[in-house]
Amino acid sequence: MKNDSTSFFENNHFANSYVYDISISHVPAYFGLHWHHYIEIVLAQDDGIIYEVNGETFPLKPGDLLFIWPGELHAVSTINREHRLIMLQLDADFLEKRVDFQSVAYLFYQIRLLNQNNFPEIEKLRGFLTELRGLSLSGISFSELRGCVLLYQFFILLGENLSVPTETAAPQRTGHSAQVHRQMIAACTWISSHCTEPVSLEEASKVAGFSRCHFSKLFRAYTGLSFTDFVTRERLHIAENLLKKPDLTITEVSLESGFNSISTFNRVFLKSKNVSPTDFRQMYLQSYQK
Repeated sequence: MKNDSTSFFENNHFANSYVYDISISHVPAYFGLHWHHYIEIVLAQDDGIIYEVNGETFPLKPGDLLFIWPGELHAVSTINREHRLIMLQLDADFLEKRVDFQSVAYLFYQIRLLNQNNFPEIEKLRGFLTELRGLSLSGISFSELRGCVLLYQFFILLGENLSVPTETAAPQRTGHSAQVHRQMIAACTWISSHCTEPVSLEEASKVAGFSRCHFSKLFRAYTGLSFTDFVTRERLHIAENLLKKPDLTITEVSLESGFNSISTFNRVFLKSKNVSPTDFRQMYLQSYQK
């Protein structure tokens, strides 16, 4: 992947004003760092596709599913020639305005690369996307509504496998029991719903029912993040949505999303998005004036 220090905001308007767009894309040799406010899901069709997301590299194999969430910096390159993939782009409000999703959104945001090894039911997910692609070409009546049904089935299947542990599935993921998994789910849900407040590791460990030290180790094992990084990520998701409201000042966005100072907010946001909160807002608002 090329060393790319700049990025740009991509704003696609979906055909027919649908909430989603799905197509077979031919990936060029290199498409530089960019980000957007919609969800992107990629189903690789060929070998040789390499994605970079938030500084991490993901070589894709045929059948792999890659998830890119709103605001995440990413680039794509290929080896020697153009390669094909099925690309779904979806209005984030399709999920983020659903109450069921809001309570476990942090679980979805951890998803990056799925394959047969880490998601045994991936063939069903591929089937939903393939059917959705065929539906978009069919010209059948109520095609968007039918497509939305498929998308909800897609995310329900995904969510059920993330948040409803069984006595056999949970230990396979982390080496811990389903009961521990449920305790960690409860703790993460509590953190996510209280992240705009001055939450602490001590409070979260009490919610989970573990000592501070043990909880800290379990937390990183389950989320792949430190407690501080997890809280920051949740606050940034809230800040992104608040920045879409032009009546709020940047300082108000900072405080309402849980940051204790405007300087901290600006620094963390710039590090995460490679753009300042002010520029993020301007690019978002300009995208809807075109």
